[in-house]
Order: sequence, then C-alpha cells, then structure tokens
Amino acid sequence: MEQPNLIPLDEPFVGQAEKDNLVEAIESGWISALGPFVEKFEKDFAKYHDVKCARSCFSGTSALIMAMRVLKIGPGDEVIIPALTFSADAFAVSLAGAKVVFADCSPNRFTLSPADVKNKITEKTKAVIPTHLYGRPAEINELKKICEDNKIYLIEDCAQAQGAEYKGKKVGSFGDFNIHSFHNKLIATGEGGMITTNNEELAERFKLLINPAPMNVTDLAEVSINQRMSNLHAAVGLAQLDRLEQTIAKKLKMAEAYDREFKNAEGLTIIPANPEDRTVYWRYTIILEPSINRLEFIEETKKNGFITREAYNPLHKHPFYQADNKLSLPQAEYIREHALDIPSSIKLNEEQIIFIAKKIVEIAKKLKK
Repeated sequence: MEQPNLIPLDEPFVGQAEKDNLVEAIESGWISALGPFVEKFEKDFAKYHDVKCARSCFSGTSALIMAMRVLKIGPGDEVIIPALTFSADAFAVSLAGAKVVFADCSPNRFTLSPADVKNKITEKTKAVIPTHLYGRPAEINELKKICEDNKIYLIEDCAQAQGAEYKGKKVGSFGDFNIHSFHNKLIATGEGGMITTNNEELAERFKLLINPAPMNVTDLAEVSINQRMSNLHAAVGLAQLDRLEQTIAKKLKMAEAYDREFKNAEGLTIIPANPEDRTVYWRYTIILEPSINRLEFIEETKKNGFITREAYNPLHKHPFYQADNKLSLPQAEYIREHALDIPSSIKLNEEQIIFIAKKIVEIAKKLKK
C-alpha cells in the first residue's frame, strides 16, 4: 500500500469552468446522454482535430471495443498492436474474436515499429493499432502508408495524447478510425471516450452501435449496447478541451525542466522528443542504466516523498497471451526492465519539479553499480 501524502504520478485539474458547466447541465435537467454539452463537446473536439466527425462514448476502452464492430473485425482476422501499450488494445481485439499480433517498439522510441509491423502483416491482417504512448506521437506517416499499401485499417490509439502532433498535424486525424480516452488523461472527465474519423458512414455506425434505443428508430437492425457519454461528463470535457492548450503548455514547461536537470545525470538517460513533433508528456519517463535495480529505485523515491512507476509490462508477457507467444521483442522488454514514469502532473510547481529531479539524480548516482 502506497504511503499517504506522496506526490502522485499525475493528478487532474478541475477548475471553475468545469463546475460552472456542471451546474448549468444539472439545472437544465439534461443529465443523460441527450444533452447540449454532448453535441457541443463532439463538435469542438472534431474542429480541434480538423476532422469531419467526433462521437463521444463511455470510455476509451468502449471506443476500442466498438471500433472492432464498426470495422467488422472478428474471428479469422488479425490485428497488429504494440506489445508496449495499455491492455485495452489487446482485450478489444480478443473480445472481437480476432487474433492479437504483437509488434515491437522502434529503437529509441516508445512507439510501434513500422519495420516490425511490415514483417508481421499476413493475408489475415485487418488493422494496425499504434499507440501514441505517454503522449509521444508514433511514426504515423510510415504506418499509414503501410496500411494503405496493404488495404488494412489504421486505428490510432490517442488515449494518452490529446493535442500531440506529428509533423504539424494532430494525432487522431491520420487513421481511418481513432480512439481517445478521458480517464485521468490530458482531458479528464472521470470516465469518457471519443472517436474521431473523416468517414461519416463509420461515425454514424458507431453512433448506432453505442445507443440501444435511438430516437425515431422503430426497427433495430443490429444488436447495440449503451456506451454513451452523459451530458455531465461532456460538460466537464468541454471545459477541459477549452483549456487543453494551457494544459499542454504546462506539460512542456515541466518536461523542459526535467530535460535540463537530467541532461548530464549519472545512471539514467532520457529518450528525447522528436523536434518535428509535439510530445505532450502525459507521463514523463526516464531510462535507468541496467546496473540499477528499478524496484529498489522505486522504494527510494517513496522514501523521498514521491511516486515512480514501472513502464507497462509488455502484453506478450502476460499469462493470457504468453502461452500463444514465444516472442522476443527486445525494445519493449528493455523499456519494461529499465524505464520509470515519474510525477508529471500540471499541478506540480517549479520548486516541486526541481526537487523531484534532483532527488532522482541523487538516487540514480547512489544505486549505480
């Protein structure tokens, strides 16, 4: 059990605008999915990403699950995903009855390797799901070309990357169908998700599949399930979207301070952001030298008043998938063994950021063998 009063990895900011929107939504009587904040949130989210359509839903996970149905992915199909990602990407594919195919990260990146994707495409491959992990854009142009050349779907997982840009263009605008999460992310609504697409037909199918009782529809043609976002969640989301650029500016300022403090540190390195992209640092991550025991490092940071956490365990190493995978994915496995997420909240002040950074440098020097 974690000690109380430790500086957390992240902490959402909820301000007066969110409170005002919630009061307005409650007083209007529209608290379910049929409310004006839902429509406004979707419209503004689409405009922000420069796409034709955005449709809200209950969570990023529900967006992934329903994406499989929208794109008619099922038994006999294969979907390539990064091994280093949140479990929902794999679970959505498995729940659809399709086969999960794991691929490695690119060297010196946390994101899906286009070269490994190319090697793993078969005649059964139906889609590729790159994750913009920790707010770092994947090599999306290369992945998009691979998908177009092979006539397969590109589904961007933007859960951790609202506002991130690849070569000047927002992530979530490249793929055929893209998912977003608002659970303690750069936009935080408690629970919530969104899809973005330029395909109006896919957007309409998604809307029907998450709504089991659409108005003015008397003959249901397909099984659907309630996965809608409420007007209350959308009210919070709209306020957070309006403030997203301010949130990102604070994340970038935090990252600049960490970069500066870690530049010549002993025992650790960082993977620098690509200068052509905009990384939004949902989480700031360091790489420890192999001689440092990461679990010992985590305990030392707790003693100094803040939390650090291991990177995701690559999904091909989880028991549910391990039996079918004798894979070696060295980049993802190295990140798991040596990477740590450190406090990345926009609530951190400059004094706290410098304190955390200096303590990390001290601990790394102390534990380096």
